[in-house]
Amino acid sequence: MAISIPFSLTPNRIKRAGAQACDLVGINRIGFEMQKVLFGPFIRAVNYHVIRAEDAKLFEAHLRYYNEKFCSVDLSALEGFLKDGKWPNSRPGLIISFDDGHSSHYEIAAPILEKYNFTGWFFVPIGLMKTPGVQTPDADALTEVQLKYLDRHHVVGSHSQTHCRLGDDVPLDRLKSEIIDSAADLEAVLGHPINTFCWVGGEEKSYGRNAAELIKQAYDYSFMTNTAIIRPSNNPLQLQRANIEAENPLWLVRFQLSGLMDILYSNKRKRVNRLTA
Repeated sequence: MAISIPFSLTPNRIKRAGAQACDLVGINRIGFEMQKVLFGPFIRAVNYHVIRAEDAKLFEAHLRYYNEKFCSVDLSALEGFLKDGKWPNSRPGLIISFDDGHSSHYEIAAPILEKYNFTGWFFVPIGLMKTPGVQTPDADALTEVQLKYLDRHHVVGSHSQTHCRLGDDVPLDRLKSEIIDSAADLEAVLGHPINTFCWVGGEEKSYGRNAAELIKQAYDYSFMTNTAIIRPSNNPLQLQRANIEAENPLWLVRFQLSGLMDILYSNKRKRVNRLTA
């Protein structure tokens, strides 16, 4: 008699089961504490996408956890840490970033961030925003008013012009539009220089040498998504983030911050760093 399996063992299910088991036996907590012992002061960066209304309470639970374990990092704090290695806090720093310029970043995320005194880092594809002269197909994109609010109270950086992955298969003129022109367009809307960029996509093929050269010309800092802590010795154009979403349970958040995924991503991160150095 055949035995039916109620669900398939996909890589994502296996990862989540392992993450929950690590949390239950205390490995996530131990891993987090060991990072402080082994590496001293560090900054961790995480990224979110859409924050749905039904996930707002869970997202706030994430912020309560962050408030217990980390301190907020704004642009000046990151600059100081990377330049001189000094860190005045007993807790590690946390950069909470948001990709894709969704209106929920203004409507839901920003008020919760501000309630817990955290700076948000909002990476926007300016070509898809609701700014003058731009026709966007996304009804949920940030408006210019919302974008300017986030810029006044948080950090805004470029996430390309049209949310384009920037592998070496992309023509050079398109790369220039996505990387160089996106900064100029953001600056025209916000009225000040933009020196922070975030690559689109976390797949290895979404990174490219040509794009990296253009990013060096236009920005002081750029973020990737190959999960690793940020230390003073890091290349400021290869700052890594760990992906977390608002619907993730807290045990999965703790797993993402435990350092275990840093080890699993090590080989991929090395390849991407070599490609984009």
